[in-house]
Amino acid sequence: MSPANNDAPGAVVQTSGMLPRAGQVWVSIYEDLPQPTLLLDIPDTAHSTRSLVALNRSARALLGEALSSMLLGSESSEARDAIFTAFDQNHARPGQPPAPFALSHESGALFRAHFTPLPAIDTLDAPWLCLMHPYQRDQDLALQELISELSALHHERSDLDALGMAVAERLREALNTPAVALLAAEGERFAPRWRSGDATLSERLVRRLRNAEIPADQLHHLALEPGDAPDVCVLNLGGPPAHGVLSWIADIPPDARPTTLSLLATALDLLLSTAYIRESYSEERMRLRAVLEHVPSAVLLFDTEGKVVMYNSRAQAMIGHNRWKHLGPADHPFTICDIDGNELPEERWPLVRAVREGVGCTNEEYVLDFGEVRRNVLMTIAPVVDESGVTRLFLASATDVTERSARDRRKDEFLSVASHELRSPLTPLSGFVHLARQQAEMGKRVDPEVLRRAESQVHRLRRLVDALLDMSRIETGRLRLLKKPTSLRALLKRIAEPWLNGHEGHRIILQNADEAVYAVIDPDRIEQVISNLIDNALKHGRKEGKVQVRLHTATAHAVISVRDEGEGMSEEEVEQIFERFYSGAASRTTKSMGLGLYISRQIIEEHGGLIEIETAPGSSTEVRVLLPLGRDAE
Repeated sequence: MSPANNDAPGAVVQTSGMLPRAGQVWVSIYEDLPQPTLLLDIPDTAHSTRSLVALNRSARALLGEALSSMLLGSESSEARDAIFTAFDQNHARPGQPPAPFALSHESGALFRAHFTPLPAIDTLDAPWLCLMHPYQRDQDLALQELISELSALHHERSDLDALGMAVAERLREALNTPAVALLAAEGERFAPRWRSGDATLSERLVRRLRNAEIPADQLHHLALEPGDAPDVCVLNLGGPPAHGVLSWIADIPPDARPTTLSLLATALDLLLSTAYIRESYSEERMRLRAVLEHVPSAVLLFDTEGKVVMYNSRAQAMIGHNRWKHLGPADHPFTICDIDGNELPEERWPLVRAVREGVGCTNEEYVLDFGEVRRNVLMTIAPVVDESGVTRLFLASATDVTERSARDRRKDEFLSVASHELRSPLTPLSGFVHLARQQAEMGKRVDPEVLRRAESQVHRLRRLVDALLDMSRIETGRLRLLKKPTSLRALLKRIAEPWLNGHEGHRIILQNADEAVYAVIDPDRIEQVISNLIDNALKHGRKEGKVQVRLHTATAHAVISVRDEGEGMSEEEVEQIFERFYSGAASRTTKSMGLGLYISRQIIEEHGGLIEIETAPGSSTEVRVLLPLGRDAE
């Protein structure tokens, strides 16, 4: 293809043209690809012109003559703008499935696009490939619905083959693929269990994977035929070694989130486990398994030699293990600690102790240490005896109480901090009142400075009590707002004025809006929120670092942001920062009840707004409050 050969299929180019080598590259590699592909030139400089250079044959067939001509026309078009908008959104949401978009409002057809950069070719400084496919249904949502269905299938009493075929058909539909195959591990190889779709393709999938070495990664890509590009998606259901694999034909990676794929793998693995049990064990064991699945705790059944006999899906989810065969450190990925975090030797593990000494336990709390993650569990182990009274099995149940333990710790910390905080102003207040009484009894004029300091401690005590009352009102649904149309520009000036005139005023930078910005709010409550944010930024930012307070508008919202020059926060801290009693990094430098941001979020959400944090370790922290714009009272 060259600029002079505009009659070749897919060779239509813009009037600016491509140099011959770029055209040759396009024809030799991309023109006959079965995947609809577009060639874009998207420089990263602000004033450079973006261009759509070429479409391959499959893209022209997918889009049709009218849309193809609109995309490659010399003038700006709705379709071309939609492609570039999709490109920008793709880069603004890294790691997220691409959003569907329309090239023409008239047709109503939706598409999805994946963008891949290429090395520079001749005058194309920033070439990109755009791989397009029609959008039919959100794959992530479809798979989540399928997972909900699969979660109940291990209780089905229907024929396993018919059940498996139905599952395979639903998988093929959700994955939008011409062929899908589900294989189960049998010794050193994989054997087909269920398949759906094109019979030839599914048979080739089975042949490809029957003796394949499956990597330990959960999702990976293989070529259907040796030497070809990867075109098979393989989802590892367990392992290593894998309990099973799901494979399907795909020209592009799946649109589902990793979490969804992981849940799908767990659901399918549980289904294969159920099939294995139903085919290998008696009806009595099946009834026992059904009972265990309905127990609301993780349940494990093991014999007196430490061999695991059976466990339910909650136990599998708790320990992250697909094939638990024996007790002891060698066969599961965690160590056991006491509630203080001290690692216990193997002989003191409750499961091992039951096997060696025949000793059970009742509601004893332990910590399962997985390295990066720790889980608090409440464990009970009871012997199961036969008719002669001899212990044959042990039944262990465990309940994950990690969140409860964390809440209890935070509550204990809160009570300790709260008592300290409430006591702190009482001591100086008592002293100031005693001094004022002495001065009055001696007939002297009471020193105004003594009264001022006493009043300051009273205000401090009132703020602490108000925070506790606000928390109580929020928890009981009694938080009331007195909303009215308010100028946020004037309110922010009023809020910042005491700070600007105070001893730390040199640290405050106020960037107020140029024009009046109105919202229907409770001004006193919003002042409480913004004051808390400024106070946090001054406390936890770098010493003598600046705190920037800014008001601006974005679409239908007013945005008030407070930015410090501190050390930032980790992802774990950000996830908990709005919880009750959580003080985060602040607890390392100053005492805090951990209620400020919790109350602030509740107040903002009651206004129909949003509060969000942008931070990272070693960088500044910016807290943004978004409030709906408007002057009309509700």
